[in-house]
Amino acid sequence: MGEMFGTNRYLTKGVAHEVGVDIQLLLWMLIDKRKKMGAIDYLQIFELTIETHQGKQLQKIVHSQEVPSRKDEYLADVILEPLNRKIWVIDSGEYCTMLFPQEY
Repeated sequence: MGEMFGTNRYLTKGVAHEVGVDIQLLLWMLIDKRKKMGAIDYLQIFELTIETHQGKQLQKIVHSQEVPSRKDEYLADVILEPLNRKIWVIDSGEYCTMLFPQEY
């Protein structure tokens, strides 16, 4: 078994179709950042919402995990098409997959 959230990274068709590559890359980057900070859970949860600041739409990301409990919030102003979606990233041991909860 390799390291958690290693190089074998996949997306479901739903995510590939509905989530911009900029958001996909940002979520993988946030997982890599969390890995460097210590313990990471096999299930990473991202709540994406759109916030408007001074007339500009920003992507708000709430990144959480259960064990150990952790929650971080980010605002990204470089996203082309911000979304209101929940996205999971699950590490199965051999590979990790980015998916919508309803695709689980």
